[in-house]
Amino acid sequence: MSITVKVWLHSIAAGAIGGAAGALSLIILTPTSVTWNEAGAILLGKAALIGAVIPVLALLKQSPLPGNADDSKPPVDGATR
Repeated sequence: MSITVKVWLHSIAAGAIGGAAGALSLIILTPTSVTWNEAGAILLGKAALIGAVIPVLALLKQSPLPGNADDSKPPVDGATR
């Protein structure tokens, strides 16, 4: 695995962890909005998932999957791939 892919994967993981932590902290700071039973656990899980997905999608928009280095070069002499 190349360094670029490793950095990209670390960025994805950091965005997901940070987003989930932010969503969970918001819910924990407002304890009246969460009941501490199965329904509350489901709500916490949904908040963490949504909180993780949003920064990951924003990162993917700005920095898409790293491709092969040859894919970025234009064809030579009008040749098609």
